[in-house]
Amino acid sequence: MVDITTRPGAPAISRFAGEAEPADATAAEAQRPGRSRATPSFKFLAANQLPVKPIAWLVKDYLESDTLAVMYGPPSTGKSFLALDISCCIAAGLPFHGHSVRPGAVFYIVGEGHGGLARRIHAWSEHNTSAVPGSLFISETPADFFDSDSSARVACAVDSIATATGVQPALIVIDTMARNFLGEENSATDVNRFVRNLDDIRRRWRATVLIVHHSGKDHERGARGSIALKCGVDAEYEVTCSAKDGLVRLTPGKMKDAVKPPPLAFELEDVLVNDTFGQPVQSAALRPVKYTATSNPLQPQGKNQQRALQVLKDMYSEASEKGEAPDITLDNWKKRLAEHGVVRNRAKEACDSLARRGIVSVDEGHVELCAG
Repeated sequence: MVDITTRPGAPAISRFAGEAEPADATAAEAQRPGRSRATPSFKFLAANQLPVKPIAWLVKDYLESDTLAVMYGPPSTGKSFLALDISCCIAAGLPFHGHSVRPGAVFYIVGEGHGGLARRIHAWSEHNTSAVPGSLFISETPADFFDSDSSARVACAVDSIATATGVQPALIVIDTMARNFLGEENSATDVNRFVRNLDDIRRRWRATVLIVHHSGKDHERGARGSIALKCGVDAEYEVTCSAKDGLVRLTPGKMKDAVKPPPLAFELEDVLVNDTFGQPVQSAALRPVKYTATSNPLQPQGKNQQRALQVLKDMYSEASEKGEAPDITLDNWKKRLAEHGVVRNRAKEACDSLARRGIVSVDEGHVELCAG
């Protein structure tokens, strides 16, 4: 360990008569206006001393501990069902549909619909033949994580419960971002402030923070609002629900430090639970099913995706006319798009969207048209 303490050069300091001489340069520095008494040290670690730690999973293969993640999708696609299912499994110490979890306390910050949430929790309990988790805590109101004081109040509330119960916070869920963020979603400055406040909470307990969020009008472009959210999180997951088969699909997107796991599929199964008066009310719980891609034929959306697909087909045709096997790189595809007037960032978005939708596949920088 190399410990380097930064001590900026300090000019001579005038002192009042009878004032004691500082014991050393650090003490002298501490007496300068605006300086803290102890100058913080800045440390380096030799690269050959860096430990290679295994991934610490909160949900094996899908959700890492001590990370910031976002789960997004259109309204009414099952995002909250999934977030609540994960929360209940972690709080109860039960596997998430075959994937082991690290048990701990879960703090679910809900923006609305407490009645429906309570029914879903009891439906999960009934469906999984498990007691309602005592380590799952639901907020009475939303919070504004754009405001540092509001974030601090949430942290204090979590801290008080963690101290009283002795259970380490493992997961904090923000459902939804829109209900718990009073900044401007399209402002990178506002979203970065939101991310910083959540990071402060995450670091306090090395917990995972999961943001439930909506996709935009063009869901192929990911979560709604500024791209600063995508840049600021460690992982993102898209949730969709097909109108044709009714399946809720969870598709991992960005995985910063881990291999992207396969997508999962669930169906909502009706569950009857009793209300506080003993009367049966209907809710639902998730049941895993075999994942299959949506059967609807995939078509490019928007003019840039359509142009990108047509350009790729033209490149295939050119290779075929020369009697060559198509060997098209992602870089060459984007360059050709630029020649057709598609600016670089739009070209990247179009190519990425076509790949996410399974219309093309990209492997080690080479592009292929998918069948269909």
